Formats: sequence, C-alpha cells, structure tokens
Amino acid sequence: MKEKERYKEQIDKILISKKSYRVASFSAAQLAEMTGMSIYKMSRVMKAEYGMSYADVIHEYRIEDAKRLLKDSSYATHTVDEIGILVGFSNRQSFFSAFKRITGCTPQKFRQDNINE
Repeated sequence: MKEKERYKEQIDKILISKKSYRVASFSAAQLAEMTGMSIYKMSRVMKAEYGMSYADVIHEYRIEDAKRLLKDSSYATHTVDEIGILVGFSNRQSFFSAFKRITGCTPQKFRQDNINE
C-alpha cells in the first residue's frame, strides 16, 4: 500500500469513526495534527486520494450524513436547519449552499422525496 493510501485510511478513520466533521470548528490544522502530517502534506494527500480540498471533503461527509438523517423517519421532528447543525454546519446558508451544490436539490426537497425510504 502506498503512503498516500495509508494516510487516506487514517483520515477516513478520524472522520468516520470519530465523526470529527460534525464539529463545526473542526479545521484542517486539527486533522493534520491528528494524522501527524503537516497541513501542506495533508492537502496534497487529500487532492491525490479524494480529488478534493479539505473543505470539499468535509462538506461531502456532512452532506452524506445529512442525507441519511433527512431520510430517517426518527429525525422527522427535526427541522432541516437542525439537521444542518447536527452534521456540523454553523449556519443555514452554508448548509443549503453545500447541499444544493452536492446533491442538486435543497434539503427540504431531498427530505420530501426520501422520507419514507
């Protein structure tokens, strides 16, 4: 296994098992420190292994989590804004913007179309 692939596994482990992406203030510097890499090296690994920047990777994880929660009927009483906060967005605008960019629809439309899955 190549070094960058090992680092990607380490990043995935931190982001998935610890759900670090849910912390709105979680920064590239914190992730780099947790992996023992410099920010520069971590950025290169993310570009090479994910094809995206740190911010884009974090948004992807948050949106995937939000989609899961929006489909889950046990979260039906939570507003879309509350779901955005739960997955780590600090405000409605950044949540809606990222959600629409990644999925092509608004969180409300996604929930409406998928709540009973």
